[in-house]
Amino acid sequence: MIFLHTFLLLVLAAVKFFFQRRAAYLAWRYSRATLGVEKLLHDPLLREGNSNRVNQARAAQRQYLLGQLVQKKERLESKNYFWQNMSDKLARAVDKLRNWKGKKLPYTLGALDVWLLFYLLDQFGVADYVSPRNLFQLLSTWLDQG
Repeated sequence: MIFLHTFLLLVLAAVKFFFQRRAAYLAWRYSRATLGVEKLLHDPLLREGNSNRVNQARAAQRQYLLGQLVQKKERLESKNYFWQNMSDKLARAVDKLRNWKGKKLPYTLGALDVWLLFYLLDQFGVADYVSPRNLFQLLSTWLDQG
């Protein structure tokens, strides 16, 4: 029982760590994209020479780049939201599993441990020697000899 419970907790903790790292990485990329959008948005549009006119090609290029950066930022925001939400849900599930001591889980895992033990005994051929019929015969021969 303890083996399976510990193994299950270790697997879930590893998955939780992966989810948290993925969410943190996406949050970092999202913040970088946000800074890029803010920088491009607040940079002044330079005018050429002494004229008062704005270069239309540069203004169009800037708007295009700003649109691309905003799309990238929104994609990263949705990915970040998804992974952070999944990470939070998994963390709550792992915490519930850790605090679920003395309830149904240990008994269920205890039954799985017994099943696993019987499966391994059968798989390695030890079940032929440890079967109840063979044990009863061995015990009866010992009692008859004594």
